[in-house]
Amino acid sequence: MTDAALQSVRLFPKNLGSAAYSLTGIAARCDWALMSDNKEQRTYLHRTQPTERPRHIFLSLRNVFAALPAFATEILPKLTAPFVLISGSEDVTLPLQHDLRWRAYNASERQHISTILNHPLLIRWFAENLVEDGNPRFAALPTGMVYPKGATAAMTPVHIAPTGARPLRILVGHRVRSGPQWELRRAVSQLASTTWKKFCTVPEEELPEPEFLRLMQSHAFVLCAEGGGVDPSPKAWQAMLQGAIPIIRKTGTYQAYTQLPVAFVTDWQADSLTPDRLAEWHRTLAPHHDVAALRAQTLKRLGIDYWWAQIESQTRCNNL
Repeated sequence: MTDAALQSVRLFPKNLGSAAYSLTGIAARCDWALMSDNKEQRTYLHRTQPTERPRHIFLSLRNVFAALPAFATEILPKLTAPFVLISGSEDVTLPLQHDLRWRAYNASERQHISTILNHPLLIRWFAENLVEDGNPRFAALPTGMVYPKGATAAMTPVHIAPTGARPLRILVGHRVRSGPQWELRRAVSQLASTTWKKFCTVPEEELPEPEFLRLMQSHAFVLCAEGGGVDPSPKAWQAMLQGAIPIIRKTGTYQAYTQLPVAFVTDWQADSLTPDRLAEWHRTLAPHHDVAALRAQTLKRLGIDYWWAQIESQTRCNNL
């Protein structure tokens, strides 16, 4: 599997205006893509297919405060056929704003979300960084890989140590920046250095990516505490490519990640991780990397085709 085949919803280059983005990943497969950016021109509609009846529409939330009203008031009223909406390309969350780097949605923006979600032509809304999945019209879509400079060389190692033979240790190597959004990661790092010290590896400094990926290959687990947004990727995606088991917290993205060999915790607390729990996860999840047929299935589920098939199945069910 090559990088080009891996799941990805993030678009670049950013901050050059909405018309400057290259359509890649999931967005490139949609009939229309409403782009947004923090620089002028703030919104721009790509008609990737010459149709007035788009079945799949991508909504870039790079500038969520421009994208929501533009879609709800300019695009939605023109639609005449059922459609599937796919949103993403930023750490902002839906249907509520949980990332503290952005302000909460105001009444008008909450109404736009409600208008889109309850529109009679909407079949399903696949959302990156979904924080609440109680509405059946919402479906979580994982971030997958992120390519700020475009797709690179293949990420899947030719030879990796069997996951079942790796020591029951957790690699904890997340970035911690300044600001309240990163308090959770600071707290998790503190636990990893104290309460969980016997089974955690905490690098003293940020490592270059090639070195960090090699370190993943020698660990059975990678702790993926959410930072921006709530989706634990691209780190969770990278971990699985290296044959490691991501440990993530249950959020609105939970249903998407249940389709993958991932270990879940309800919260990041002192008793969330124990040697016995690691042993049980190792026993049940390592075969998804070590058994050839299961490894092939894991790699397939890391690919864009797997997630696009779920999106496209919604239109097939509606005979579109």
